[in-house]
Amino acid sequence: MSSALDPSAVRTGRVHGRYFRENFAQGGLELVQIIPELVTNADAAIEASGRSHGRIRLTFGAPDAEFARAWREQTRHLGVPALRSWSDELRCSDDGIGVDATTIDQRLGALGVAPDHAGQRGLFGRGLRDVWLAQGAGRIEGVRDGRAVESWFFSARGDDPYAFVHVRDEPAAATDLRELGVEISGTRVTVPLVATQLPALGRLRMLVGQLVQLRPILEDPMRELWLELPGHASYLVTDPAPEPDPQQPVLFDDEVDVGGGIAARIVVHRAVAPIALTPQRATRRGGLLIRSGRAAHEITLAGQEARPGARHLFGEVWCPAIEELQRRALDSPRPQVIVKVDRSGLNEHHRAVQRLYTAIEGVVRPIVDAEERRAGAHQVNATRAVTARDEVGLRALNDVLKSAFDAPGAKGLLRGEQPSDRPSSDPPDAPSQAPPHEDDGDERPPAADQLIAGALRFKQSPIRLHPGEQRGASLLIDPGRVPPGTAIEISCDRGLSWKPPGDPIVPDAQQAGWSRLSGLVRARVTTEPGSRLTVAVQAAGHAATLEVLVVRHRAGGWVREIARKDEDAEVEAEFDPETGVVTVYEGRREFRALERAARRSGLTKRRVREYLPYRMLEVEVAANAVYAWAAREVIARRVGEHGADGPAYAEAVRLQAQALRYRAHDKLMLAFLEPEVFDGGVHVRRSDTAGAQGSLLNGT
Repeated sequence: MSSALDPSAVRTGRVHGRYFRENFAQGGLELVQIIPELVTNADAAIEASGRSHGRIRLTFGAPDAEFARAWREQTRHLGVPALRSWSDELRCSDDGIGVDATTIDQRLGALGVAPDHAGQRGLFGRGLRDVWLAQGAGRIEGVRDGRAVESWFFSARGDDPYAFVHVRDEPAAATDLRELGVEISGTRVTVPLVATQLPALGRLRMLVGQLVQLRPILEDPMRELWLELPGHASYLVTDPAPEPDPQQPVLFDDEVDVGGGIAARIVVHRAVAPIALTPQRATRRGGLLIRSGRAAHEITLAGQEARPGARHLFGEVWCPAIEELQRRALDSPRPQVIVKVDRSGLNEHHRAVQRLYTAIEGVVRPIVDAEERRAGAHQVNATRAVTARDEVGLRALNDVLKSAFDAPGAKGLLRGEQPSDRPSSDPPDAPSQAPPHEDDGDERPPAADQLIAGALRFKQSPIRLHPGEQRGASLLIDPGRVPPGTAIEISCDRGLSWKPPGDPIVPDAQQAGWSRLSGLVRARVTTEPGSRLTVAVQAAGHAATLEVLVVRHRAGGWVREIARKDEDAEVEAEFDPETGVVTVYEGRREFRALERAARRSGLTKRRVREYLPYRMLEVEVAANAVYAWAAREVIARRVGEHGADGPAYAEAVRLQAQALRYRAHDKLMLAFLEPEVFDGGVHVRRSDTAGAQGSLLNGT
């Protein structure tokens, strides 16, 4: 070329605002993405203020009526395609550095602005503007350096992605600080929630408490995250980290070479109890949390998640190079980001991420192999006679659990005349048992009316399904609170479906006074065994949840088998509800003492478990482990996830376990033991040992 190009000849392409709106709508920003954006922005604001301690408050609720009216009037007057109204919104407040009009213009007035400080999560992908674009509206209020500001964000007309306006920009007054709940400075961000209705409150608590990207904030003792839900007082959200195994708390702690000049520190802990598998990666508890600076990206076990030996593993992977690679990519003419744009995890196509996964797998795979060998070690096989009696006893034990979990029968669903001043002596979902004693009223469970107080409830929850299996599930509805013909909204976790025949509406009431909607719940073949999935339904402001445990085994019921280990342990037995196995630790001192007695009586080592006192102890500890688990599940359904705390919750679980034992333990022992035990066919042979302690069996 003989001459340089004329800069005025360079043309720019046009971008329609519709492109931006469709882009963010297709991204599907949901609560699992909205909440981390708000909370991590608030955390960065507290860090920028220089204060050692900070408080963040998340509030779900209806919008202020005066603000909603002003928003509709002003956006209609401006003629912008903004969201006009919404029923619920999410507000996030913090006592950080705050914002003023200048800060909003600089930080929020353009897309793709990188954070000022290193180590912040805001470097990785979308931000607050993207949340407002996806939701169609947004609001920010703040106090900084003595000035108060309130700005509105909404979709713009024409080809611009969004627009904003400063509704207020004036000197701050004491009322502004009180309104934000701060002393010096702070910010409140409001995001409209365009969904028709908020999820169930229990699911919201679980979501906020277990979000992967909030773990660095929840584990920081200098941060407080408070959650306020409609109709409930705010409470402090705590770190959901599993309890480490006191015998093997750390399985690996070292720095590994990832390759390409990148190093990562990997720490693997072992939990004392198995960690439930969660289908959503955003709320997964088990696995290694990949972090860089203040940002948490994802939890992974590099392909080992579905293995049984990975059920106890958790920990962290510290890789500071992630932030450096991300900054380098953003400054490159051909960027390849290492973190996905929607911040749902690392970009698995990036070479550095692939090498990191390989390094993690190299550490985790031997640990998982060792865990599986450990789980199968010291396993004791019972004789054929004991195994046969186990099958009979487990059927009886599953009947007990069905009685505890299933919905009441016909009598339980009938309307009563007057409330009783005395709780029922029978389980609300089982046929009448033997008449109770006159002085046992304190040990009885609450009346059936207390258990079916909800307007919506599934007849049985939880239920167990194999991958690819389907079974019927019925929803019971109170037609007095949810009229027949009301539409029912159904939301299922990925890998699960519940389909009633025809349109999901409330049917007419049946003879018992309740409406009943039945359908087939199905787990896909690709669903991971061990997953805990849910079906959530909503109608007329009421909600119900069906919990589904995806299991590996082929047996029916909650309890599949009794496993025996020749190991000493602080607990007598433990029950894993996702595998259906009760593990009895028969290396404890009481089992050893009875084993010696069985050998002295002439039984071989293999037949020790046929010794009656040994067998009775084995059945007792196995049943108590299942009673304790069932009691926790019943209490959780009755009072909700956070309905009781501390001593009150512990006492409620203890009493419920005792109530289950009282109602069914005699039949359970009859099923597990030989009939001759209850027919007087057991005789004790006295020992001729001189000087022995007198026996209670002969009255001496």
